[in-house]
Amino acid sequence: MTPKLIASCWTSAGDAAPGRGTEISPVPLEERINLVAQTGWAGIGLAWADLVEARNSIGYEELRRRIHAAGIELIEVEFLDNWWTTGNEREVSDRSRRELFEAARALDAIHIKVGAGTVEGEILPLNEIAGHFTDLAAEAQDAGIKLALEATPFSHLPTIREAVELVTRADNPAAGLMVDIWHTSKVGIGHRDVWKIVPLEKVHAVEIDDGFFDSLGTMFEESSNRRAYCGEGEFDTADFVQSTIDAGWTGPWGVEIISDEHRNLPAAEGIRRAFDTAAASFPAGV
Repeated sequence: MTPKLIASCWTSAGDAAPGRGTEISPVPLEERINLVAQTGWAGIGLAWADLVEARNSIGYEELRRRIHAAGIELIEVEFLDNWWTTGNEREVSDRSRRELFEAARALDAIHIKVGAGTVEGEILPLNEIAGHFTDLAAEAQDAGIKLALEATPFSHLPTIREAVELVTRADNPAAGLMVDIWHTSKVGIGHRDVWKIVPLEKVHAVEIDDGFFDSLGTMFEESSNRRAYCGEGEFDTADFVQSTIDAGWTGPWGVEIISDEHRNLPAAEGIRRAFDTAAASFPAGV
């Protein structure tokens, strides 16, 4: 029995990366869906740029039909960011919010992944962004959408602790956490310690991958270029999986492989390798 694994948008996007160009996958959408389905994934993730392109070509109703017809059960969409900003940044963020909400509703997505920026200077105090997140959560609840807020070491939520605080302040069932082994491991939080910090009832999503404790560039560059396949880095993905199961998680597992190595493989080979290494991280019988 294989756990329900979701191929995150970057896992199936081929030679595309966060913050690089348009972020549109060069892999044709129909091919991408078929590769994910044929490999055995239970879910697929799609990013904002790909979603808008699909809406403008085949439409969301047809996209959803094709995904489910291929045997893929779960759909996640991403990435909503800069929801606390002003000016031009906020205009772009609000447009992405509208379009991601539209896609999430039309595709019956399990959640929208939400970030907290890429920080080059001072980290904003939680009090400055908490109200904005609470408003975002209220809007999501009204729309029947779940949010999965992700703490990243290069953001205004550098550890999972700050993300827990923000979700707790929002106090809204639409607002939950994305727990990603890469982001917790890079700031030195042990796998079992994660579940001493994170209330399971606040978790909307869990992601696995692997990586290295030392960084060769900035933390954002490391996150975008040097993640490893599960079990091929230093983070002990299998132990994270077991710790998360022991904590009571019974939902699906996102698999987010973002690296130069992965992008340089043929899409079919990379998607298969991501699936096989992730599945091998689970104890027998899961």
